Amino acid sequence: MGLSAKITFGFLFVIMFMVCGHAVSSTYNDYKNNRETASMKLGEAIKQVKVDLSSILKANEAFAMQMVGDQALMGPFSRGDKAAFGAALKDVVLKTGFSGYVTIIDEKGKVFYSSDSPKQSGYDARANSPGVDFVFRNNKSYGGAASFTQPGTLGLSSMVPIRLGNRVAGVMIASQTLNTEFLTGMTTKLQTMDPTRLAGIDLALVACNSKASKGGQLIAVSPGLVKKSTPFLKNLEEHGVKALPSRSGPLAAFQNSNAGFEESGRLWRDLQVEDLNEHQSIAIIMATTPVENMVQRAINVSILAASCGALAFLVALLFSAGISKGVNKPLRFLIRRTNELASQRQVLPALEGLSGDWLELGELIDTSVVSMRQTVNNLKTQIQRQAEEVDAQNRSLDAANQQVETLNRQYSTQAKQLSEVSKQINFANRQAVILQHKLDCILQVSTEGFLILDQFGNVISANPVFLHWMGVTEAEIAGRLCFDLVRRPGETRNSQSHGEVFATHGGDPNALINQFYPEGVVFHRWENKQVEVLAHLQPIVSDDNSIQGYVMVLRDKSVRNENTQLKTEIVAMLNDNIRASLVAGEERWNVILSNAAQSMHPSVGQTLAELHVHYEQLLGVVDSLLMMYGGFVPPPAVQMQREQIMVTRVIAECLEESAPLARDRQLALDYKSVPGLPNISGNKETFKAILLPMLEKMITITAPGGRVRVEAQAKGSELRIGVSSSGPSLPEEEIADVFSGFIQGKHSEDTYSSRLSMYLARNNVERVGGRAWAESGAGRGTIVYFSLPLG
Repeated sequence: MGLSAKITFGFLFVIMFMVCGHAVSSTYNDYKNNRETASMKLGEAIKQVKVDLSSILKANEAFAMQMVGDQALMGPFSRGDKAAFGAALKDVVLKTGFSGYVTIIDEKGKVFYSSDSPKQSGYDARANSPGVDFVFRNNKSYGGAASFTQPGTLGLSSMVPIRLGNRVAGVMIASQTLNTEFLTGMTTKLQTMDPTRLAGIDLALVACNSKASKGGQLIAVSPGLVKKSTPFLKNLEEHGVKALPSRSGPLAAFQNSNAGFEESGRLWRDLQVEDLNEHQSIAIIMATTPVENMVQRAINVSILAASCGALAFLVALLFSAGISKGVNKPLRFLIRRTNELASQRQVLPALEGLSGDWLELGELIDTSVVSMRQTVNNLKTQIQRQAEEVDAQNRSLDAANQQVETLNRQYSTQAKQLSEVSKQINFANRQAVILQHKLDCILQVSTEGFLILDQFGNVISANPVFLHWMGVTEAEIAGRLCFDLVRRPGETRNSQSHGEVFATHGGDPNALINQFYPEGVVFHRWENKQVEVLAHLQPIVSDDNSIQGYVMVLRDKSVRNENTQLKTEIVAMLNDNIRASLVAGEERWNVILSNAAQSMHPSVGQTLAELHVHYEQLLGVVDSLLMMYGGFVPPPAVQMQREQIMVTRVIAECLEESAPLARDRQLALDYKSVPGLPNISGNKETFKAILLPMLEKMITITAPGGRVRVEAQAKGSELRIGVSSSGPSLPEEEIADVFSGFIQGKHSEDTYSSRLSMYLARNNVERVGGRAWAESGAGRGTIVYFSLPLG
């Protein structure tokens, strides 16, 4: 294709593209504006129809309630006099001007009288209408679309219960029929309200699931649609809701449900009239308005675009002929001269035959050739310089390798130190294994007997330990009273009695608790042996808090003394052998970690830090065991760093950490302080380890909707901090055990964690020279205090 043809084609393409683009854009904008205007008009009409339907329902409900309160109507209804009720209803309708129909349902859900069909009654309206069933089941009014009469009339109904005491004696229903007259009134009202914006609006009514709709077909249309029958209306009349376009399928998510659909030259939008079930429509009110036919407009625009295209083609021919004449000669000269430059010929034709832009283009070509040759020379120089830089980098790499070898030697030295620390940890682990073995021995030698009792104290079952103490079988003691087997201290063997088995013993399950004694003696039946025991009686309570039975646990006193001695030995081993070794290794850890930052690779330092964390956790486990079973607080392995603590800031941090737990329990957290509160010297983490368990304890015992408050003040030479709960108050025995830790047999297992936390908090307070206590009283809740020295 020559230059002239290319220019001609270019002109033609650009002009045709602009003409066609303008035509398509104009057609699309007209189409879009016309449809948007129609859609907005339909949206306003649908909105007004919704308002009118709601107003009709309210008016129907008011009329129905008026009829329920009218004794002239309720009297004949209560007597069952249909004729008198119909006459009275006719008078009420004439006086009020009510344009709908009235139906009254008796207490069996059957129609007593309906002005829609006065001669038909007794049929089951409750079965025909979910709305009627809703009023009977819930004793509440209902308003919405319904079809319940024998003719199957579809209407807007307001249903009001006729109450007799607490039951529904019937239902009064006021309805407006949904028909052609109703739609005519609606369209007339719309055009009267806004003749400019709502002109041309028509309505159609399609039933979905009503026997009055001939199987779900078109029920009524406004007069404007009767005069202008369309194929879509005929299809709607024949097939009902099946003629409506489906909004399902893969493109359903991208369709605008508020835009409606276009059929037969009109835009349609629907309003679902739902029954009591929100997912099922009983009828559809369709609003429509005519839209412009865009086919003819598109044809006119196409003819105009074709005419403009032909004219553009003629203009393109004229322009291309003139342009190609002035371009072809200098362009061919420059192409020939460029080929000679590419072949590196020494003698080139002069540029004298060119002028203007062509002369400038020729000079630029010459300049580019000279620049290209200079660029090649510069690239050669840069390649030589880069080779020299590579040699220098190789020398730097050799020096770096020497530094790596030095670091490897340092790493080897630190590995030896780490090996020594590992030996100390292994020794501690072996001591822990020995301790575990001794603990296993305790579990093996600790023996307890137990009896399963009924609610009157009669034996149901016993374990082998108790049977061994008595030298009997389980069948020999079944049904015996527990106090016949476990005697009070001081009673003799001969004082045992053999009463009736499974006796009620007075018939009161609580009497067994009053007779219980915490110590006793179990005599062997055949041999002259006895076992002194400590007894514990645990009731078995049902869901209604009635006692169904008991569990009696019996512990041998002699075994308990042996366990106490073994416990003392284990505590001594923990403190002298295991903890002492761990504390001694802590100093070497500090040396290793201080040198790791300067002499070790970062990955090695990170590994050592993680290993040290495990080391500290092991030391913490040993300290916890000593505090729980040894009854004393071990001294810190490393002196904690002391700092100036701003009390108000640390308390605020603790409140922030406890806030999620308080929100879950619907509690308020606040802080009350006094001005000029001094700072204290100590360790911040230790302070938080004291305050946080106390906050959690107060939050767990406070009733929902209550408040937990922290108060701080200086008292002489100490700082006193209190955490208070708004209630309920704790009993005195619980106040005494707040900081005592978990006591086996006295406290519930599910309180183990919280009691241990409070016990450790008290130990932390006493370790720094403070004290902790609790107070409680009726009407003022519970307060836990702790004090710290200000020095």
